[in-house]
Amino acid sequence: MAEELQKVHLYYDDINKIRVIETHVQKETEDLKDTCKEYETKIQDFGKIINALLEVLKELGDNVEKKKMAAIGSMNLLKSISKEKESEQAKLQAEINDQTIILEQLDNEYDALQILEATQMETIEYLTQIR
Repeated sequence: MAEELQKVHLYYDDINKIRVIETHVQKETEDLKDTCKEYETKIQDFGKIINALLEVLKELGDNVEKKKMAAIGSMNLLKSISKEKESEQAKLQAEINDQTIILEQLDNEYDALQILEATQMETIEYLTQIR
């Protein structure tokens, strides 16, 4: 009788119930169902891991951005200090140039006064000798 049922695609299972599919096909179907559930669980776990990784990478990106901004600020500060130093140096160089010009003028005046003094001393000597 089991053979007659198989001809019309009906089968007996382990507990003697009539089934439309063969027992080994049903077993393979259940195994596939279990494998699919395991696969789905693994995919969900993988998704959680990826989300955690993305959060860590976002934090790292934020930290890098903060450090980058701090570095840019430091570079700008360094540039402004350098420009202030150059400006101060130019100011001091201008002061040195002014003082050098004044010194040259005073040297020339001193030389002229020495010549005048020598001339006056000669005149005094001449006048004292004439007397």
